[in-house]
Amino acid sequence: MHDVVVVGGGIAGLTAARDLAQSGHSVLVLEARDRLGGRTWYKQFGDTGRRTEMGGTWFDEPTQLNIAREIQRYSLPTVLSPAGQEFRVSLCGRSLPRPDQPVPREFRPDLDKALDHIIEQSRRVTFGADLDNPDLHDLDISFAEFIGPYTDQPFVAEYLTMWSAFAFGCHPSENSALQVLIWVAGYDNAVWTLDDAPATKFAKGTASLVDALADDSGADIELSAPVASITDAGNHIEVSTVGGDTHTARFAVLAAPVNTWQDIDLPIGADSLKAQFAREGLAGHALKLHALVDNVPEFLMASGWGGPLCWTSEQANFDGGRLLVGIGEDDSAIDATDPAQVQQALRQFAPEATVRICHGHNWSADPYAKGTWTTYRPGQLSRYYSDFAVPHGRLYFAGSDLARGWAGFMDGAIESGTDTAAALGQRLRDDA
Repeated sequence: MHDVVVVGGGIAGLTAARDLAQSGHSVLVLEARDRLGGRTWYKQFGDTGRRTEMGGTWFDEPTQLNIAREIQRYSLPTVLSPAGQEFRVSLCGRSLPRPDQPVPREFRPDLDKALDHIIEQSRRVTFGADLDNPDLHDLDISFAEFIGPYTDQPFVAEYLTMWSAFAFGCHPSENSALQVLIWVAGYDNAVWTLDDAPATKFAKGTASLVDALADDSGADIELSAPVASITDAGNHIEVSTVGGDTHTARFAVLAAPVNTWQDIDLPIGADSLKAQFAREGLAGHALKLHALVDNVPEFLMASGWGGPLCWTSEQANFDGGRLLVGIGEDDSAIDATDPAQVQQALRQFAPEATVRICHGHNWSADPYAKGTWTTYRPGQLSRYYSDFAVPHGRLYFAGSDLARGWAGFMDGAIESGTDTAAALGQRLRDDA
């Protein structure tokens, strides 16, 4: 019998497994997929000999201290994404010249009023603490409602819609303004930082972090082992897989995305806060794609509204083409693996673009993700934040979806895995 079974081999689960194993506890990790990494995936890009990040990619070491610690611990090389040189903005059906970006100059005062409102309200938030404070409940509304008074001007309305959709992977009517303000507060109330701060990535891909965590943990790891049920037997816990295996342990950690919890028979009670949270689910359903493209300007960085993509940027160049990454708010808008559809989407920003090869992963259709990065619906932080870290009997919880700080980032996954391992480690010592 293991001390702990960790369900989910993403970054949170692997962090928890490592910390628990290095504290002297026996750990088994069960991962549903045939790979580790969860919502990160450093995948081969066709036959180009290159790999791209299908999921989580970027971070900001100065403000995201948990991932910075792991980078230092494992001496992982990092690189900055290429800086844009050719900037293009498409709003209200118009391609805006550089002097009129991000909105036409005559409407810039309107945009400034909206941004000042965001900054002013973000100062009410203490990053990483007391996010269910009743004094903040008035901010836990949709971002669309939050910015509504500042969107009479169509260019400003479309810019703010694009800005939020790019950052949170859904329409502003679906995500909580409080989470937007948490991120702004995390960047020292600098609203523009959301556009360009998380620009650092792993030189050898997110796989370098995933492999380092797995190798350092010494935990037993089983792949292709989706879990069907977790049963709290009082003095131990039983974790049964879809394949019919049952693993017994003193405790378990559920480190799978919240949107997948309903697919596991959990000992948490149908009326519990966690069960209610799982039924509602998180809002993110972003589209992310990569394309090797000809006939686009060098170091293009473009954003806009009105098409399948709200942002695209060059990440590399090879074989005479340019590798673009694109993000949109609706993963059903186009097929990210269809060159014709991707080419049409990119032509909103670069009319001569010709796509050679492209790929993407529909995370919403992935049964072990059922969505993209953490995006809270209006009201969820007020209702559920205080319950995020609360165990149910012998079952503990971890994941970027449950982070106190940078929920939705790899940093949040590391933070949650670290905190859960610390709390469970103390319980294991007390229970010895």
